Amino acid sequence: MSREYCKIFAAEARAAPGFGEVPEIIPLYLIYRPANNIPYATLEEDLGKPLESYCSREWGCAGAPAASSSFEVVQKCQTFQHWLYQWTNGSFLVTDLAGADWKMTDVQIATKLRGYQGLKESCFPALLDQFAAAHQCSAYCEMLGLQALKGPEAAHPQAKAKGSKSPSAGRKGPQLSPQPHKKGLPSPQGTRKSAPSSKATPQATEAVAVQLLGQPPSQEVGSKAQGMR
Repeated sequence: MSREYCKIFAAEARAAPGFGEVPEIIPLYLIYRPANNIPYATLEEDLGKPLESYCSREWGCAGAPAASSSFEVVQKCQTFQHWLYQWTNGSFLVTDLAGADWKMTDVQIATKLRGYQGLKESCFPALLDQFAAAHQCSAYCEMLGLQALKGPEAAHPQAKAKGSKSPSAGRKGPQLSPQPHKKGLPSPQGTRKSAPSSKATPQATEAVAVQLLGQPPSQEVGSKAQGMR
């Protein structure tokens, strides 16, 4: 992950006029050895010379640079740290940058939040605050337009810091359902006319008889009907 961040940084740095060479974090390969007691191991390029520490966790050099070229590597490594801190909104940092010439190896990471980019736990979260307090911008930070991490410019930033964009950041409004909204159809029971009940009341039966016979049924007929039951 540190190497991929460094590749993005290199692409932006090469686009800046006069930036020059860019540090590279060399790849680390995982190999499988089925005949060995420890079947898995890591393999990386042999840099051919002793490693030189460019940026330690004390946010400085392990010693005075031996040449001006080493001093340039140190400044650009610190610029990479600054760029990465701003790119991730202060959530991720690469530390302990050491290597030979422009090739870095055996780097460490610091994270502020647990679970960042799939990591199971946070690593040295206090280092991010220490870096923001101790970092001093160089001319390479200015070439990339990075904001100061301390002082009045940091307290009142002119532009929003570039951070990892959420996939849903550019969406406007609530997410719409893939199915179009359908107009509610009326219930089939709503259009039905109320059917008369099969059990008619005595008043309704008498009203029907009046309409058919012209006179109400006599009480005798009703009593005879009850006697026949």
